[in-house]
Amino acid sequence: MALSNTAAPAQAPLSGRGEYSLSLRLFAFLAVFAAAIFLALALILFSAGVFSLGLTESRVFLENELAHIAGELEGGYGVLSVEGAALSKRLTEQIERELESLNAAPGDLKKTPGLIEPVLRSLMDTLIAALEKNMAGGVYVTLDATVNPSAPGAEHSRAGIAVQNSEPNALNRSSPSLHYLKGPASLGREWGLFMRPQWTMEFTVSPGDFWYETVKFARAGMDISRLYYWVPALVPEGDFREVVRLCVPMRASDGTPLGVCGFDVNGMLFKLQNAPDNGVHQRVFSLFGPVEAGNAPRFDASRSLIAANQGTRFRLTGVLSAEESRGGLPLFTGQDGTRYAGLWRTVKLYPSQAVHGGQRWAAAVMMPQSDLDNYVMRKNRGILALLSVLLAFSIAAAIPLSRRCLAPVYHAIDRLKEKGVSDYEKTHIREIDDLFAFLAERDELAAQNGPAGEGEKAPAVLTQRFNTFLRNLAALSKAERSVFNLYAKNYSAKEIAYTLCLSMNTIKTHNKRIYAKLGVTSRKEMMVYVDMMTGGEALD
Repeated sequence: MALSNTAAPAQAPLSGRGEYSLSLRLFAFLAVFAAAIFLALALILFSAGVFSLGLTESRVFLENELAHIAGELEGGYGVLSVEGAALSKRLTEQIERELESLNAAPGDLKKTPGLIEPVLRSLMDTLIAALEKNMAGGVYVTLDATVNPSAPGAEHSRAGIAVQNSEPNALNRSSPSLHYLKGPASLGREWGLFMRPQWTMEFTVSPGDFWYETVKFARAGMDISRLYYWVPALVPEGDFREVVRLCVPMRASDGTPLGVCGFDVNGMLFKLQNAPDNGVHQRVFSLFGPVEAGNAPRFDASRSLIAANQGTRFRLTGVLSAEESRGGLPLFTGQDGTRYAGLWRTVKLYPSQAVHGGQRWAAAVMMPQSDLDNYVMRKNRGILALLSVLLAFSIAAAIPLSRRCLAPVYHAIDRLKEKGVSDYEKTHIREIDDLFAFLAERDELAAQNGPAGEGEKAPAVLTQRFNTFLRNLAALSKAERSVFNLYAKNYSAKEIAYTLCLSMNTIKTHNKRIYAKLGVTSRKEMMVYVDMMTGGEALD
């Protein structure tokens, strides 16, 4: 076996690889690690529902507002329904007493126009007292009679009285501002009521309206408390404000329909009572009207009352239908394509087995979907900003941290350049200290062997350790020698396994046996002696 102290030729650097400093590599590692932590934290927060906090808060807000408003509506309209039935009975009794005092029967009222004004006069105090007592925007009574039956269109005209409690005093029942909207002018002047510019003598009715829809059930063999009818939002003739109207039939003791009475709840009163709190969402509004319930509830905005706080300006028209949802909140689409997020709840207005019990009413609290999206974004913005600051701080901290970690390495390399490996200082970094020990041992061996001239034989005396290494080579088995020869050619363990068609576990076993037989503890130490041998040739 020929020996030489000629060093093996250095391998050329792999092409295509950039040269990066240790500091840059460590910084990149720390930056990637910080980004991974950031993404993991963001995923945990998302899974925990933190990013849907704004949506959850909005839903809780809508639920609370809806529960309050729906409860108030059900209670308030329930009271008005009971008061309306009681008013119908009182007015019926007064009409019959007045007719009796005039020697007339209930059926004569329709035939004798002269009875109308005294009958209406007898009802004025009761109507005004009912309006002042109840939370309503107006009270009315409509008789099944007209002052001039022979006039054109008389079949659509009905005598009656309508008194309104004008805004903004609709909630102030102690000092109401009463306006006279319909009825004989003499009665309005007699009671000192302000005559509205829209005043008319009589009501105009038409098939299918509040009058006909109520009177047609007046002869039903049921108590009046089961015959009343809530009319969806409408603008009464001669007025300009929307109202929801309670209609209760009046039926004489002999079964003769006398007319209809009830209360009006106007839009302003509804707004004062049921506008939701806009402290959280500025454009939130409530809606009350009939609903077509099912898989996709539908509200007819044109037949509903809407309440929003001052400064909120939008107009709902047409049908609002819920066909989608976001985070459990139904999304209602308006006729103009605008989408609203909100909740709805059925409001019970009729007792069981009532004639109009099949009519479903509901309350809803909604807001434009764009407002909800902006609110959720504002909530998430703070969390994202905090996470971004944390990520930026982590990456910024990676710069001095990487420099601090590598400072001992740079210091040791500088010392190595100044004094060489013979006088190096330990860095207490195992890999660096092993490298310096390897270089020092290699230099020591090279110094002990000395240079070999051209054509000269190998040095006669080798160091004891190197001689021991050479003797131990003979102890290697054929398989171990094949592995050793490939190590001598600078093959890696994976390359040796591939070349010899062996598993990595087999290579590891061979390594342990080779190191034991050669008296070395690592591949680095083994390569020190290999470098003293023929450069790159197989060892036979």
